[in-house]
Amino acid sequence: MLRNRLMFPMTHIVPLYSSLMRATLLKPLLLFVGGAAVLAYLVGRTGVTTIGEYLNNLGVALVVPIFLVGVQHCLRAFAWRFPVRAMDLPVKYLDLWRARLGAEALGYLSLTGAIGSQTSKVLLLRKGISARAGAATVAVDAAASGIAGVLFVGAALLACQSTLGLPSLFAAIGGVFLGIGAGAWLLAGIWASQRRHHIELPDMAEKPTLKLEAARDSMRLIRVGLVRLHGFPFAMMIIIHLAGHLALTAATWSILPMLGINGDTILGLWFETGAKLGNTLGVLVPARLGVFEAGLAASANILDLNPAAGIAVGLVRRLVDFLWVAVGLSLTTLWPINLSRHVLR
Repeated sequence: MLRNRLMFPMTHIVPLYSSLMRATLLKPLLLFVGGAAVLAYLVGRTGVTTIGEYLNNLGVALVVPIFLVGVQHCLRAFAWRFPVRAMDLPVKYLDLWRARLGAEALGYLSLTGAIGSQTSKVLLLRKGISARAGAATVAVDAAASGIAGVLFVGAALLACQSTLGLPSLFAAIGGVFLGIGAGAWLLAGIWASQRRHHIELPDMAEKPTLKLEAARDSMRLIRVGLVRLHGFPFAMMIIIHLAGHLALTAATWSILPMLGINGDTILGLWFETGAKLGNTLGVLVPARLGVFEAGLAASANILDLNPAAGIAVGLVRRLVDFLWVAVGLSLTTLWPINLSRHVLR
């Protein structure tokens, strides 16, 4: 009788755990397959031969976008350093840079995309600092990056609409993005100005059962991080992230001449804006597969260019990203991050 009572809970727990694991693994896998199907459709629709003609011109000049994307990673790691210092964490800039690249690689390999890479940052820094403190810095950095991205897209749409002669709808959409970004920045500034607010790290659910609980914990971490960081450093983070977006724009623009696409800087800005809109719509898709190329193809189509040109730009950018993912994976594997040595000192 006692044995049956002990075995009874396990017969229910094991199937429940298995179903949760299947649901956790099945969703990103289905999204990845869906993204691959979208990419295959785009390539088949525009023509493999046409895309190959664009890619046939690649050469040594590819080092330019590789360097510029690397600059973007360096800038974003530097922005992450502001909340890390505000939380008095013993993490050096080089460790943050390695953690960022390693998290990007883990996000690709685990098929969890941008959301998984944020979690991976905390996991890579787990030796030497608490998970809650690390999560607070990641949450603040993600907030600054999100605000900078929204502001960048809004300003880019306004600039491209007036320069490229696009319909006024694009200017209206750009104004909406700027309004959302400014509102989020204002809210963050209000939180950051509450210097008398209780700034201890809050207790959180170890395993949140609802998305509402996870969102609540994230907002509490952002608030604590902003209170400790204050307004001016957070503004500097947003500016640095904007500089990172400009580096990506320069990388996209440097790819255009290699593919035989004639255009000035504003064309690179337009393609980068389309890529970011595609990334935003497909934030849950692992590696933004398909949606990234779809955004660039739509950008080319709006300007009456061959959509294959946009897809070719996206494939080159993806190649550059894969190279940096390989760097991040190598750093994480061959040179593990160990912060305990800083704590001991």
